[in-house]
Amino acid sequence: MPVYKNEKAKGDKKWFYQFYTGEIVNGKRKKITKRGFKTKKEAEKAMIEAMAAYQKGEYIEPSKMLFRDYLQDWIKTKRNLGEQTLELYESYMRTHIVPALGHIPLAKLTAHDIEMFLDSLHEKGLSAATMKRIFSVVNAALNAAEMKDLVPKNVANKVEKPQVTRRRELVVWDPDFVSEFLEKTKYASRYWIAVYLAVMTGMRQGEILGLRWSDIDFEKRNLTIQQTVNRHREIKAGAKTKKSVRSVAISPETVEVLKEHRKMIMEERVALGPAYQNNDLVVCTQFGGPVTQRAIQKVWNSFLKKTGAPKITFHDLRHTHASLLIKQGVHIKVISERLGHSSVSITMDTYGHLMPNMQEDAATGLDTIIKTKVSRK
Repeated sequence: MPVYKNEKAKGDKKWFYQFYTGEIVNGKRKKITKRGFKTKKEAEKAMIEAMAAYQKGEYIEPSKMLFRDYLQDWIKTKRNLGEQTLELYESYMRTHIVPALGHIPLAKLTAHDIEMFLDSLHEKGLSAATMKRIFSVVNAALNAAEMKDLVPKNVANKVEKPQVTRRRELVVWDPDFVSEFLEKTKYASRYWIAVYLAVMTGMRQGEILGLRWSDIDFEKRNLTIQQTVNRHREIKAGAKTKKSVRSVAISPETVEVLKEHRKMIMEERVALGPAYQNNDLVVCTQFGGPVTQRAIQKVWNSFLKKTGAPKITFHDLRHTHASLLIKQGVHIKVISERLGHSSVSITMDTYGHLMPNMQEDAATGLDTIIKTKVSRK
């Protein structure tokens, strides 16, 4: 194998490969050389891949590969990401990253290019949080390029990351307002049940839209989240993360509300007969099909307008659910499990500020179990 070691090279990446393509260019045999490998084995593996790509006509010299072409290859390796996260990455690439940086060869991308890119995002009026997420995509892609020896180093590491100085304040409703809101909107739309489930279970919108009747155990009063509906109305098995596939206990009243809703669904199913699309969905169109997130948003906006309620997002109902549990003194681990967070630390980081009296309550509670009287003689 034409793999060599350059003892004079700086650092520990001394191995390189070199092979002839079989073509003659300007009277000379064309060869391809790639340097910067830590071990002979790494160099051999990379050379075999490069030779195979060249024979298929898919080989692109690293110095000529455009950043947009690299990103397309890189995103294909990220299939382990959740579907919504993957869609977000692709959206950032399509809308912001590729238009600004895609024309630059990967090997020639500089820290200055990325700094100018961040400035352009700021000029567009994007929030610091959004800029940080977009930068994270660029940084992750370049980290992978460095690991694969496509670039000597990740130039994004030289760029100051966008700082999020203040997280968006969570807007939640108090229990009395939630009760009033649900009562006023109950018969305003068939999709009211989605709002009710968001408040009473803390489920994500995609999880609510994917919930089936077969996922609900009315006797044991719990439901299991096993599938979701994405923004394209596609039913997908699983959930956002492994922890998101979970069981959630439901209240006796929630059981009754669901049974009442099921009666309406069964009547529609009988009326339509063979024309009914039986997806077994709790939240569905009158024909039984999956509901679009846009349809839910439209109904949600109409509810806010009808009641004059403070404007919050549908997702804020999930935060409202968490706040209601906190007010009841439910343990943070239980809240984390209900929400399907990957760790309790995420729950604490998100809702810790809603528990300002926990320290005080803990200290005061000690007096109930330690019966020591202090007196002076």
